[in-house]
Amino acid sequence: MRMRFKSTLFFLLILIIVVGVIGLGYFFWTEIVSTPNIVVDGDITINYLDGNKFKSKKNQTITFSVTNNSSDQKYYYIQVTDTKGTDVEYTIKSDTDLEINGTLKSEILFNQISIDGNVTHKWTIEYVNNSDKKYAGTIKVGTKRNENNVFSEVVLDNNKVSNISLSTIGEEATLDEGLLSGKDDLGITYYFRGKVTNNNVYFANLNWKIVKINGDGSIKLVLSTLTNEITKYYSEDYVFSESQIKDYLNKWFDDNLKYYSDYIVYNKFCNDMIMENDGSTYIAFNRINTNKIPTNICLGNLENLQIGLLTADEVMLAGGGLKDNSDYYLYIENNNTPYWTMTSAQYKGKLYYPYVVSAKGALVHNVAGNLLRGVRPVINIIKNAKVTGNGTIESPYEIVEKAK
Repeated sequence: MRMRFKSTLFFLLILIIVVGVIGLGYFFWTEIVSTPNIVVDGDITINYLDGNKFKSKKNQTITFSVTNNSSDQKYYYIQVTDTKGTDVEYTIKSDTDLEINGTLKSEILFNQISIDGNVTHKWTIEYVNNSDKKYAGTIKVGTKRNENNVFSEVVLDNNKVSNISLSTIGEEATLDEGLLSGKDDLGITYYFRGKVTNNNVYFANLNWKIVKINGDGSIKLVLSTLTNEITKYYSEDYVFSESQIKDYLNKWFDDNLKYYSDYIVYNKFCNDMIMENDGSTYIAFNRINTNKIPTNICLGNLENLQIGLLTADEVMLAGGGLKDNSDYYLYIENNNTPYWTMTSAQYKGKLYYPYVVSAKGALVHNVAGNLLRGVRPVINIIKNAKVTGNGTIESPYEIVEKAK
């Protein structure tokens, strides 16, 4: 009897300890992450190595991978939904050097990521909690399908995306290098480079060239030729927001594009106005002329506009350089007029010098902004525009309506 009592007492003691440990663990609970799971979506396999749901008080790192099981290039998106909590920051990055930062909310982190056939991308999301409150969310990755002929996705479908340029970025491109991927202020961008022939658009009864797909899915277009008039960049104030070139662009927009403005989104145009310590050179000068490292990420001032100009970086990424080049898509045949960009080069002798694209396709910085030069407008088409065509001269992309 005594032995049975001792056994029962021992069992109750163990039970109390176990329950106590569980209770204590629950009291100090900080994290619940679902078990690893694998999801197959068409030709894409997503392996949520740490689960696709997270809930925590602490900082945490979540990993997952995306595999393309086919031999064809595919596209996928990354989204976070059902979020709870505030004051949480994140960094998401891949083994292909894609990286963005933000604060926790339900949103699409990347809208369209290209992945080559039989390739795996590895991802990590690092969450940093700046409070002692719990936060949560669900990660969703899936195949990007174009069911509505959306402009950006049609362009991606018609081009094989590459991460590597055939020529050195910063030098002149003379071959058709197609569509390259990179990063901009909004996410992943896809930009045309070299002597491409399938980036033609017919819009508002005018011919345009696609410069790039912006990180938010909108499409940046540049007019295929120059406007009929020449103008000064500035008369008194050379800051773009107060400049003569901005007034000219706004008038040209009203005369030519106002009827189509529902398809033209306000977007951030980069205007480099940050000067080096020497008081005469802007930061873009070293980036473009000295180091030849153009970027789609704005390192200067951002202007929220419906119409603007190319940057020197965009010209260089498109295949232009410091030397003449007639073999890239921004070159205009039978044109004898240089045209302005939005990028600042130098300030000397009380004169402002923006970068100019010469008639022979080179980036130059020796034209003072108070002189008369050509204008080549740039606009951004809304991301849910539906199009027909394939981008060739014979069948340019044409916008037909908005996708729902």
